[in-house]
Amino acid sequence: MSFIQKIAESAKQFGSKAKDLSGKAGDRARDLTKKSSELIEVTKMKHELRKMEKEMENNLAGIGALYYQQQTGRDSVEEELKRLIDSTKELEIEMKDLEDQIKSMQPAPPMCSDCGKELPEGGKYCSYCGKKIIE
Repeated sequence: MSFIQKIAESAKQFGSKAKDLSGKAGDRARDLTKKSSELIEVTKMKHELRKMEKEMENNLAGIGALYYQQQTGRDSVEEELKRLIDSTKELEIEMKDLEDQIKSMQPAPPMCSDCGKELPEGGKYCSYCGKKIIE
């Protein structure tokens, strides 16, 4: 094989490796984009959950105030009390659904097959029982 043919063959191999690398880089970029989109979505969901929790606190405070008014005989508050209780029940269901969605979008941490505890990220051994982590 002549010198020029060797150079041409090396250039071909280099081009092939570069193409493989660019494909892998593209795959990584798509993975990162997907993960960042999921992270943004989870963050939005957590923000919505915090708003629901605040609304729940307000509902419970309102129920307490109305119940107190009812017990002291000041006002007839049955309708408003029922509305707040129904609203709070619906809010509990919505919050549970949102928590389930958030949980399903976040990967579960790896668990030790021996003791069942959460494994440290990047560790070689379980920090609780000492079992070697098999990759």
